[in-house]
Amino acid sequence: MKKEQMPIRYEELKWERMWKWVMQNSSYRGQQEDLVKYWDGRAKSYNEWIWQSNRAEKFISNLPIDKNFSVLDIGAEPGTLAIPLAKLVKHITVVEPSIGMLSCLKENANKERIDNISCINKRWEDVEPGKDIGMYDLVIASYSLSMPDIKEAILKMDEVARCGVYLFHFAGRNTQKEYGELWSKVHNKEYKPGPDYIYLYNLLYQIGIYANVEISETEHKREFSTLEEGISYWKELLNVYTQEAEKHIKSYLEKRIEKEDGKIILKQNYKSAMIWWRKDEKSNRNKEN
Repeated sequence: MKKEQMPIRYEELKWERMWKWVMQNSSYRGQQEDLVKYWDGRAKSYNEWIWQSNRAEKFISNLPIDKNFSVLDIGAEPGTLAIPLAKLVKHITVVEPSIGMLSCLKENANKERIDNISCINKRWEDVEPGKDIGMYDLVIASYSLSMPDIKEAILKMDEVARCGVYLFHFAGRNTQKEYGELWSKVHNKEYKPGPDYIYLYNLLYQIGIYANVEISETEHKREFSTLEEGISYWKELLNVYTQEAEKHIKSYLEKRIEKEDGKIILKQNYKSAMIWWRKDEKSNRNKEN
């Protein structure tokens, strides 16, 4: 009888390498060669609908807020979390590589008469602690973990956090199932999702950070004045403009849209993970690593 071989041990798994491989081979990454340029082009439309979601309110309710806190927001988009957070804490520093997103953030801050937000127009990978940034009570990154070298990125976050780090990311490979099905139809190839939260959690464990995880369901709600407006939005989102693609998008929307107050509403539910660790919780950190 053939002797069963020893399976791969957990310690031998290289989660940072797996993250990088899955990230670089994902459909999202492959379709957008220059992510900064992509978000520059989408900043305005993204800014218009992101405030329709309850994401910011829900995520902020989980943060340990203090009026004297300083917060570092990595990948701040148009201020999705930074704008409401700025009303609750002493100061916010945002790191956002997209000039388009920063422009929207500054406009949103002016409208809300917020003047306690500082902006750094760089990729997180290019930010230097001690030079570009100092120390912050809280460090947050919400759906902005597109860094291929995720281990280095996380260690830098941990380095500049006084109290804790809070990461928000997708949970489950089927969380974008409907989007993936539509993507496959319009691009005529298999949709490959990026790495979800389990890569992050396991990587943290390997580097000696015993993080907490909470999985929840979040609703994204998009409002459109007309079906044509919705089709245009999805063509831009999927970066495809053929007539055949338009037929698939129209069919997708017609099956899922609802009508409220004369507007077309598309609601999508997905699971998200909040991963966090507190710097003052010694039980959550392996000092030997």
